[in-house]
Amino acid sequence: MAVALGILLALVVAGVVLLLASASESRPEDGAPESPWQAFRRGLSARKRPEPDQVAAATAAQARPVDLSLADFLRQTTEEGEGYLNVDDLSDNLQRARDKAARAIPLRRHG
Repeated sequence: MAVALGILLALVVAGVVLLLASASESRPEDGAPESPWQAFRRGLSARKRPEPDQVAAATAAQARPVDLSLADFLRQTTEEGEGYLNVDDLSDNLQRARDKAARAIPLRRHG
């Protein structure tokens, strides 16, 4: 009896979900409501005749990956010139921040 009740409940929930899905309004570009059947047919036709950007994305996804060691990758992508972080600038900024903090919070001596 419990199994039959569980199956019946699952069927009722599935029916409610289908009812809600068919009643929901998805609006294509022209603003008219689209039925689930129309959405299915539109998706099926898009699968047969995909848009150029989808074809380009699928082609790029099918390209073979390049096997490259980390050392080779770093050698090929190294940029010449000054680095992003300069240690002297960092230490100067830290020293200024320390001095400002020392002036803002006076040292308390317990005696």
